[in-house]
Amino acid sequence: LGLSGAPEAGDSAVVVPDERKAREIALFRQGKFRDVKLASQHAALGNIFTQMEEGAVNTLNLVVKADVQGSVEALRDSLTGISNDEVKVKIVASGVGGINESDVNLAMASKAIMIGFNVRADASARRLIQENDIDIHYYSVIYHVIDEVKQALSGMLSPEIKEEIIGLAEVRDVFKAPKIGAIAGCLVLEGVVKRSAPIRVLRDNVVIYEGELESLRRFKDDVATVNAGTECGIGVKDYNDVKAGDQIEVYERVEVAKTID
Repeated sequence: LGLSGAPEAGDSAVVVPDERKAREIALFRQGKFRDVKLASQHAALGNIFTQMEEGAVNTLNLVVKADVQGSVEALRDSLTGISNDEVKVKIVASGVGGINESDVNLAMASKAIMIGFNVRADASARRLIQENDIDIHYYSVIYHVIDEVKQALSGMLSPEIKEEIIGLAEVRDVFKAPKIGAIAGCLVLEGVVKRSAPIRVLRDNVVIYEGELESLRRFKDDVATVNAGTECGIGVKDYNDVKAGDQIEVYERVEVAKTID
């Protein structure tokens, strides 16, 4: 037995059927396998993730069977590593060899998805799978499994809320209006001012008020938006201390999808 380097005490030796399989597992473990772009997700996986989104499931149970121990270990280590604070992947059982009735019964009891890597279910297992509508998926490339589970789990993460500045107006003058209060005569410097968007009042680049608009006008007309380069009248709700030189920053809260790296 010839080795390219000296093994460490306790290292495991994995027997594989051919050089291609050995190379695949070795490249995977070294992290050099090329990324695989997936065109679509399996419908059955989507059903499980819908349940997760509804709060019925926060742990995705998997039963993994593969052709060799090296593949089992690679899949088990990588799939459990996908887990984070919001979603968790749990390998209920894993092993080498074809899928049998015992594997299917275990998947049924634990409500797990079955993953077969270069293996198939035997006749009795196939019958049981069909009768009980068990979710089972077959793969021949390790990264197909990992990327698909990762992609689907990413879709179930709660989105992150971020603020995006969409407009900036400068106060040129302030007028007092009966029953309304202070109206700021403004020039929109950047982006767009939206009547419905939250705002901040800045003085010398320091935030002095956060709130919303009471009114937005072009001449005497109420408007929903005013674009850059345009003058307008702005009334800030519950705030009458606007001064010439102040800036009104307009922003929106947007949802940004999280991903599992």
